[in-house]
Amino acid sequence: MAKQVRLPFAKAIVKSNLRCAEAGEKPITINSLADQAGLAVSAITRLARNDCNAASAPFLDLVGMIVTVLESGIEDLLEVVEG
Repeated sequence: MAKQVRLPFAKAIVKSNLRCAEAGEKPITINSLADQAGLAVSAITRLARNDCNAASAPFLDLVGMIVTVLESGIEDLLEVVEG
């Protein structure tokens, strides 16, 4: 089987929110993530549902914006799995 890129999106947000909790900050929501990253909520929803082509430049731009807001690494948001 071919390998695919998957977004363990919920895991990345939970990890970010744990850091927020330790720092005494408010947890991040999908709406606040979209706002801080300058994205539409629908773009984040598409990413969460894996509705994007992982090889496309717009996809990589979106992921870059999200990891910046979440203060995480790309490895927290992308996962390679067997198809």
